[in-house]
Amino acid sequence: MQAGEHRQTETGDILALSPLPVETGAEATDPVQWIRQKNNKWMDLQGGNLVFAAEFALMFLSLAFLTTILVGILPSLIKWSDWGYFSWGPPLFVLVLHVFLTLPWGLVIHFRTNKELKESPLVRLNRVKRQIAIPRWGGGQDVKVPFWGEGAWIGIYVIYMFTIFALLVPLTEDKPFDDYQQAYIFWSWVVFGIENLIFIPYITTAIYFKKKHAPRLEYVYYPWEKLVAYIEKRDAVGPALFTEQVMLTLAVPDPGDPETALAATSISVGHETAGIAQWESLRRFMEDGPEACPDPQNSDTLAHYKESCRKARQEKSTGAWLWKKVGDWFFQRYLAYKITEWRTNKLMPRSLPQELHDWSEPVPGEEQAKPSEELQKANRQIRAMRRKNPRLTPQQLLEAFYRSSTEHEKLLA
Repeated sequence: MQAGEHRQTETGDILALSPLPVETGAEATDPVQWIRQKNNKWMDLQGGNLVFAAEFALMFLSLAFLTTILVGILPSLIKWSDWGYFSWGPPLFVLVLHVFLTLPWGLVIHFRTNKELKESPLVRLNRVKRQIAIPRWGGGQDVKVPFWGEGAWIGIYVIYMFTIFALLVPLTEDKPFDDYQQAYIFWSWVVFGIENLIFIPYITTAIYFKKKHAPRLEYVYYPWEKLVAYIEKRDAVGPALFTEQVMLTLAVPDPGDPETALAATSISVGHETAGIAQWESLRRFMEDGPEACPDPQNSDTLAHYKESCRKARQEKSTGAWLWKKVGDWFFQRYLAYKITEWRTNKLMPRSLPQELHDWSEPVPGEEQAKPSEELQKANRQIRAMRRKNPRLTPQQLLEAFYRSSTEHEKLLA
């Protein structure tokens, strides 16, 4: 493909933005918040709302605390005067129930988010080398573990749930246990121990073999000016709705098969105009530097959260501000932002291969790559077209550039 080329495919309509990443005339913006970090040397692209994922996981902690107070401690306090003592049975029952049955849901979401973060690594643009690094997964081997899968996890969880419930039932009794109850407690613990002897080695062994034979994260490094970038509009038909999906894709073509990619990344941009503006932010960073493109939103930093709290205190009424504080506590937003910063600053860099860190190291000024003469000539042509007809939209400008380029090639032929 060439910049400005329009293609019809089986899945939709494609507008090419590169090879030869020419100026588009669009304003450089970050409408889908794809820019994660940037400095004078490189810029990282990665989508996803990490704060929401952390809030959703921490919500289970708040639910456990609230129900322990309301269902466990409060009834015992109310009946304290009638009984003459504080009954620890209901609070312990609810607390242990949460430890084994509620909090695991939060932990599953937390660790699954970490896993998704590692399996959806960032894309890095290196402006001093004029290259792009796109991740892909290579190697690996499919290991089939008997009974492994979501069905096995659900079954193990249900078995543990019933066993733990059986262990917790005696905690509700305030009277001394008779012989039958003592036997019941003894055999419940025996069953619980047998389950651990079976399930823990099974899960540990399966995870070990899965990780040992899992695909490895690799990066494909490719020249910026040869990168294939395009916006694709796809028609999506649901049960009762017809929609259009617009994707911005960056791809490294396979030398052996130009119709396939060695590595690629895509993000939904909502509209073709937004996709071109998102692309222009990448192009401006590579051609003009970090000052020419939008800064990261930083909406997932602790500093942003503290600033939003200060603004809310100044701008909101007392009732609205108190309601916001209740929501902040329920979703544990302070801790959620702390976890998000840890993921951004610690977890993500550790999950990246060392070769990417080495590739990102600065190079001396005389070794820094420069724009090719072909690209500079194409940009001069684009600017001339814009001066001649300033009303052209970015889409029309790209298409006009493509037509003029192909016509010139035909004349040369």
